[in-house]
Amino acid sequence: MKKLLCVLLAISVLFVFSSCSEEAEADPLTVNGTPIDGEIFRYYLDEALGDPTVFDKGEAVQYATEQCIRYVAVNSAFEARGLTLSAGSVAEVSERGNALWRYFGEHYEKVGVSKQTFMKIRTSLAYTEALRTMLFDEGGISPLPDDTLKEYFSEEYVAFKALSGELFDRDVYGNRVELTEEQLTNAVERYNNAAGEINKGASIDYVYASLINSGNDEVRQSLETIVIEDGDPYYPAGFYKSVREIEPGKADVKIFGDKIYLVCRVEILSDPDLFKKYRDVCLKAVSEPYLQSEINTMCNAYESVRRSGAVDKCYDAVKEGRQ
Repeated sequence: MKKLLCVLLAISVLFVFSSCSEEAEADPLTVNGTPIDGEIFRYYLDEALGDPTVFDKGEAVQYATEQCIRYVAVNSAFEARGLTLSAGSVAEVSERGNALWRYFGEHYEKVGVSKQTFMKIRTSLAYTEALRTMLFDEGGISPLPDDTLKEYFSEEYVAFKALSGELFDRDVYGNRVELTEEQLTNAVERYNNAAGEINKGASIDYVYASLINSGNDEVRQSLETIVIEDGDPYYPAGFYKSVREIEPGKADVKIFGDKIYLVCRVEILSDPDLFKKYRDVCLKAVSEPYLQSEINTMCNAYESVRRSGAVDKCYDAVKEGRQ
């Protein structure tokens, strides 16, 4: 009898270990019966662990689960509605995806995400944009009017033409040489005089001649209109706000550190080509809350089941890979 109990116990223990092993090797998640493989789950776990607002394993796992549900919902909606990616979108996914993989591929491989899976997720993002177009672009189910997009463009972006210079000099070796007080005063005065000429009706292209030191060869330089939003990395902090303080059509001089700018603000809606160039960006920004609400509604119809052993294995792999 004792021998029989020992044999049964051994079989039970073996069955438990076997079940745990099988669960660890299984897909960590199913969404409405669709299995989500470990690589996709690990991608979203890695995204969660890179977010400073995610503090523990439970939050990371929940985030990854929700993103996997969205992944399935978007892909399913794209297919159900008979949508296709344009040749341009396919090329963009490939080009952008390959460029990102060159920079971050080593990291993803460390956390257990292959390039193939990475490209699947990039493609799913393109599906999301196709849904956005179908829903909210011209000819879509609930198109957003251009007047709404133009209002956003005007409120969030600023257009201007600018000339800039450095408030220091350089010697023949390229070393920085500080200006004297008189030189500094003269430089600022030249810029202020140029701004005054613009405010009297001269074009910024015309006054460019008064600000160059290399003769008249560059007088005909064409100055393009620049469009930026707040926080543009190519301009110093506070630059965007300072430009918005200028009346459209007028010029002013702005100094940031050792750099001086002559800025002529342009009425951003005066040139139709500017809006045309930024229309897709504005559509994406304005439609984003509506699109996410639509996706949330789709996700509510999905149920997910996690396999704890496989989830733990994915989490440990990502944690180790990120070290």
